Amino acid sequence: MLIAGTGLPKLLVMAASGAVLREWSLPAPVVFSDGDGGYGVSNDGRVTFLSGRRTVMTFHPVSGVQVLWHHERDLRPQTPILHRDTLWLVEDAGIAVIDLSHGVVTEVRPLPHGAVCAAALVSGGVLFAFTDGSLVTIDRAGNVGARMRLSARIARLVPGGNGLMHAIGEGHLVTLEMPATATVTLL
Repeated sequence: MLIAGTGLPKLLVMAASGAVLREWSLPAPVVFSDGDGGYGVSNDGRVTFLSGRRTVMTFHPVSGVQVLWHHERDLRPQTPILHRDTLWLVEDAGIAVIDLSHGVVTEVRPLPHGAVCAAALVSGGVLFAFTDGSLVTIDRAGNVGARMRLSARIARLVPGGNGLMHAIGEGHLVTLEMPATATVTLL
């Protein structure tokens, strides 16, 4: 079991018995929004999370806890998304796409759709859901791809099998087909 508290800047790995197996101090408490798990899992198994308002950290059972990125501006309490050497972060003004291998930050703004409600990794980038019902894909270069708007505010994006993405909002479930191209099909 992996535990990180908002009031306790530590990350603990615990056995089912409750015994602490390993412990790491964090630079600041873990930040997450209401209803969000506060962490993401990358393609290589690293758990990503925010420690404070500007630090992105990772946890892996083999390498432990490491600082992945220090951001220049405050980040919104939205789960960071890491895929290979690209990191997507949500700021007040937009989305920051970071090429970690070169340290290059691409800022995607303005995005006039309101705040980000949910995000999920899709083929070729990340799908973001906004408060106005918009869904927008942003690739690893910071290019904005497919855009569509749903009538309901989306609270969660849940990847399904065979390239499907389930957009879930209050009283709504919409399934989208997410092909490798920039088009999105509403099912």
